[in-house]
Amino acid sequence: MLVIRDMTLADCEAVAALDKEAFSKPMSAEGYQREYTNPNSTTLIADLDGSVIGFANIWNICGDVTLNNIAVTASQRSNGAGTVLMREMFVRFAGCDFITLEVRASNEGAIRFYKRFGFRQVGLRRDFYDLPKEDALLMTVYLEDARR
Repeated sequence: MLVIRDMTLADCEAVAALDKEAFSKPMSAEGYQREYTNPNSTTLIADLDGSVIGFANIWNICGDVTLNNIAVTASQRSNGAGTVLMREMFVRFAGCDFITLEVRASNEGAIRFYKRFGFRQVGLRRDFYDLPKEDALLMTVYLEDARR
């Protein structure tokens, strides 16, 4: 059974391993331990029968919400875990005005995924990513619009 829950310290190694699987510049387990203790950070876990199969790392700084990373392990993609993580993020931060994120300009699948949740491109960050060097689309969803 899929459960969305808050990350625990015991999850940091598994989250870092998934981050390494999904991204070219992953955060370490120690980085996720810092996120765990950061009062502005929330890391949601998609737990399938006791295994971490996905996560979403989110910052809320004075009501400005940023989705830093969301990933699902390759073997579980397209099974709905990413959608459930996104829905939980919207519930958790429903009282805020907007959520923003950056995504590689070439990542068409992720861009389609974010658009399903109402995210729209509001800017471009030139050469934002390394490994390889690439622009990022800055995308935002205004939560009042998403509630309609």
